[in-house]
Amino acid sequence: MKRICTFPFPGISGPYRSGVVICLIVLAAVMGPAAAVPARAAVPEGNIDFTMLSLEELKNVRITSASRRPEPIADVPAAVFVITDEDIRRSGATSIPELLRMVPGVQVARISATEWAVNMRGLNELFSNKLLVLIDGRSVYTHAFSGVFWDIQDTVLADIDRIEVIRGPGAALWGANAVNGVINIITKGAHRTQGGYLSLLGGTEEGIGVVRYGGVFGNDINYRIYTKYFGRGRLFENEEDIDNNLSKGDWRSARAGFRMDWSADDVSDLLTLQGEAYANRFDSEFERTILRPPFLVEEEETSRAAGGFLLGRWQHLLSGSSDTVVQFYYDHYDKDFDGVNIEAHVLDLDFQHRFEPFARHEIIWGLSGRYITDSFDDSLDISIEPDTYDQYLYSGFVQDRVEILPDRLTLTLGAKLEDTAYTGLEVLPSIRALWNFRKAHSVWGAVSRAVRVPSRIEHDAVVDVGVLPSEETGLDIPAVIQVTGEDGLDVEKLIAYELGYRYYASPRFWLNAAVFYHDYEELIGLRYEGELEPVNQLVPYVLAPVHYRNNLSGESWGLEAAAFFQPFPFWRLQGAYTFLETELHEETVGLEDGFQNFLLSQGSNPRNQISLRSM
Repeated sequence: MKRICTFPFPGISGPYRSGVVICLIVLAAVMGPAAAVPARAAVPEGNIDFTMLSLEELKNVRITSASRRPEPIADVPAAVFVITDEDIRRSGATSIPELLRMVPGVQVARISATEWAVNMRGLNELFSNKLLVLIDGRSVYTHAFSGVFWDIQDTVLADIDRIEVIRGPGAALWGANAVNGVINIITKGAHRTQGGYLSLLGGTEEGIGVVRYGGVFGNDINYRIYTKYFGRGRLFENEEDIDNNLSKGDWRSARAGFRMDWSADDVSDLLTLQGEAYANRFDSEFERTILRPPFLVEEEETSRAAGGFLLGRWQHLLSGSSDTVVQFYYDHYDKDFDGVNIEAHVLDLDFQHRFEPFARHEIIWGLSGRYITDSFDDSLDISIEPDTYDQYLYSGFVQDRVEILPDRLTLTLGAKLEDTAYTGLEVLPSIRALWNFRKAHSVWGAVSRAVRVPSRIEHDAVVDVGVLPSEETGLDIPAVIQVTGEDGLDVEKLIAYELGYRYYASPRFWLNAAVFYHDYEELIGLRYEGELEPVNQLVPYVLAPVHYRNNLSGESWGLEAAAFFQPFPFWRLQGAYTFLETELHEETVGLEDGFQNFLLSQGSNPRNQISLRSM
């Protein structure tokens, strides 16, 4: 891979000048007179230039994802990690999943050219259904498959201000599906992306181009517009030992978007409006199960994805100790997935209020409502009934942070009530405490409850998932495994226990460590509950009906530790170690070994992870 050029426009010379001039002409034509407005505007708060911070200052950076209020990392009673924009710039990563590889306790597995499995504190698979992912507070967790389509979650990496990662449950604030962790990707305010920017990257298997321009409307509205395109080739193109059926390739993606920020002169109001539209295309080869010999057929097709979002946010400062935030977003995607097409529309409205009613108490409460409608087009091996479905979801939360001993001991109590899809009302409480027992030493602990809601596939789909040959089934003929959704599924439940320790030895060294124990109940697995049904054809087979059931329980426990050392102002070192152990318990299904192995197959995480970074 070779970086061709990445630079702001001012001061460009040499062979790149002509290309930049062309880009500027195009942008000027699009923006018209607005591009010529002098760049003078109020600077909104909430974005920090991380490139200017020392290690000592970084530990006091304020994040919002852990408690929905700005607070220094050192005061958060949770396992947190922040990827800064400087980390992003120096990482060499070209996608968001690749960036997440630097986070202790997060595992990122590349499945194909377009698919990643991202997870923490649990079993990893394509749709890691216990991890909630947000972009600027907008949930990108899909209800259809319970997970994230990482191939459609992309943006200009240089526009990301930071990525806040919370390991452990966040359901008391963020609701169902925030079970094992929360990832919130926060982009820069428009005032920090003024002027022109062009980035080109190219290599034998990848090419990426970004054009962005930022300016000011009038005297107080900052804006930016951007477009991004990339083309990526097939993974494992020449590797005969690797199954290329999963190696989707010839991936093309284009997107364009904008952001506008307005701040009152006294910073009592801050308005943000942003949006994006995208289109993806990739060629794929995959095996499809059919209910007739030869049972498995290889198909090639061009898969597409298109969509976009519009988000608005109003932050209003009532006083020095009270503020409100109102946010709405509309999200839409139309995506092909292994022969199935899903189109979904999401409309979300959220309100929260922070105030201090008594001394040493800070209360945050909020209400939200969400409407989801979807439509499926069936394929030969997947059918969904009903093919269209509407969901109305409502929730409310309250959290009280109490300073029991000022600057020494704080207690945070919170709970969220959420009307979940299919299963009704759920109560999601949490209690957290932070104790600064000595100078530079602090410990924190938490007990939380979280749930994961069944997906549309688990609830309504019938999927022919594969064929077991006769030598694996213990029978004389092969078996086609058919998985059927279940409308009586309950939510998956978690009770999590966490304990953490932080040590700030000096402005050049700090240490974070956390241990956890997660107790899962009612996990959704597969269970055979019927008779094998012989099918008489020229090549006979049996149809093995399998159903989704809440037939699993389990535990996971582990250790997450990270150390940071800055021997010189210009050099920073980071080391991390993660240990994870997971056990699942499943009811006996009484089938032959081949069926047992199929039903017990799960995702996986490494038991030990070690990382070292120098910057």
